[in-house]
Amino acid sequence: MPDVTIYTDGAARGNPNGPGGYGAIVRYEDASGKVFEREYSAGFAVTTNNRMELMAAIVALENLKVPCRVTLYSDSKYLVDAYEQGWVWYWRTHGWRNKQGDAVKNAELWQRLLEQTDRHEVTFSWVKGHNGHAENERCDELATTAADGEELYVDDGGDLREPARCEGATAVKKDGADALPEYVPGTLSPEELYARIEALRERIDAEMELLERMEEEYYADGE
Repeated sequence: MPDVTIYTDGAARGNPNGPGGYGAIVRYEDASGKVFEREYSAGFAVTTNNRMELMAAIVALENLKVPCRVTLYSDSKYLVDAYEQGWVWYWRTHGWRNKQGDAVKNAELWQRLLEQTDRHEVTFSWVKGHNGHAENERCDELATTAADGEELYVDDGGDLREPARCEGATAVKKDGADALPEYVPGTLSPEELYARIEALRERIDAEMELLERMEEEYYADGE
């Protein structure tokens, strides 16, 4: 059984209902020591970060042509803990309900992922995101580039190899009005942090002004 290493990441802008993307790296070394590597990524018009994390793993595993022994690295606790803690098998045997009796979110993707983890021998390993891990950083780049790209697809849980094109969709850029800029503590200089704070204050003020105008209109109509 071939040994394969997979790295995955997902990203979303304006999570939970903005554009998003996934990135994955699949790496295999043959008996002669030759390394084969392939990258996968795609962007979706309306999705969530968790769905992108799942899709990254699904796409990488689905593209393995034969059953493999896989080590999959991800910075998603949502993904890794579901297997490490055994939740995913509990969900399957309890009709995709959690221990509280609620329907499991993204059940169709979990089912699809389980088909692959039944086919392969997969070990999930968590890595800390944005911490200098080369492959994780590359997957993040693939995911965010796809999320910010012009070619976005429909997240309907369907064929991930040939998803439906979302015609007329425009990605929300990282600094767009509908998405908060990503912030990782300790990565900004005092000047950059101050500028980010001021920009966020301006956004909050603008949105509060909009909220007040909408409330005025709503209550005026009710008189």
